Amino acid sequence: MSIANKPLSQVAEADLLTLIADGEPEGKTLDYKRDPVGRTDADKKEFLYDVSSFANTLGGDLIFGIDEAGGVATNLVGLPNVNADEEILRLEQMARDGIRPPIIGLQSKGISLANGNSAIVMRIPKSWNPPHQVTYQNAFRFYGRASNGKYQLDVTELRSVFSLSTSAAERLKLFRIERVAKVSGGDTPVPLEVGAKMIVHILPLVAFTGHYFADLNRLWRDHSSLVGVLRGGGSPLFNVDGLVLASANRPASRYAQVFRDGCIEVVADWSAEANTSARLPCPAFEIAITEHVYRGKQLLQHIGVTPPLVIMITMIGMKGWRIATQWDNSAAAFDRDPLFIPELVLEAFDGLAQNDSRPLIDAIWNAAGSPGSPT
Repeated sequence: MSIANKPLSQVAEADLLTLIADGEPEGKTLDYKRDPVGRTDADKKEFLYDVSSFANTLGGDLIFGIDEAGGVATNLVGLPNVNADEEILRLEQMARDGIRPPIIGLQSKGISLANGNSAIVMRIPKSWNPPHQVTYQNAFRFYGRASNGKYQLDVTELRSVFSLSTSAAERLKLFRIERVAKVSGGDTPVPLEVGAKMIVHILPLVAFTGHYFADLNRLWRDHSSLVGVLRGGGSPLFNVDGLVLASANRPASRYAQVFRDGCIEVVADWSAEANTSARLPCPAFEIAITEHVYRGKQLLQHIGVTPPLVIMITMIGMKGWRIATQWDNSAAAFDRDPLFIPELVLEAFDGLAQNDSRPLIDAIWNAAGSPGSPT
């Protein structure tokens, strides 16, 4: 049984033993290494070729500490006399320094084994900005991956990979435009109150680089993280797009839609008072964005979606609005509708939500003529 669909944070020794019991073979998305990466230049290059080949193809797991025979896992030996944390730092530093462009979203985990050794699982995402070239020691090579291991990409395959990078970016942009158009036109999962709205999109890049389906049944059974994203209670319902949770009244003041590919859309109306005064309340809107980002990361971890993530915020119906604070009401007005805030890429689930959301919040203040948030 593959561990590919299990969040890396939950992978344990029992999962590695299951790979052995099932005779799980190496392939496009899985590679076993009995020993740690050596210190020679040749060993380092080989490691970088492996990592880049995963990123340039489908992504996958590189597992250190498992012996294999004929590509089939046979024994969980672990890495003796290796400090897993220090080794992970070394491996990730090599990947950062030796591959261009850097691979966003690479994750690693050390697993303590019953025999006293450690195993290391490195999870390499399918890249949204390929191809990645190994530049260490002037190697300048591109690798892909097939069922029998890595191979060097030829010119024709490189053109195809470059095309994938462009199409992923275009699909992200098109998704945002189409969803904003639907919300602006009233084509929403539930009828919404009339007035200005803020749309928050939390988009896993894996949804735009292949065919991915999130485990929405898990979210339906335990929807506390979805309630957190919405900032309110209620019971979720399945719909044609995935799973939706909305505020109780109709028309609703807000909803959260989780699509089948793991994309999250949160749409919130502002109060009648805010709509009447044409002022965006602060710090209320900043708190809302920070909570959406924080709870959105929790939700995606819960259903097994992997980073990187793209966060997009769009304001509709707010042309001429100003930001209202208890300190200063002199900010300039928003000058367009819709207002597309520049997207933000998050490479990992860890980190403070305040730090994650700060660039988005500052960009909203910039759109209102200010250098950044005073909070």
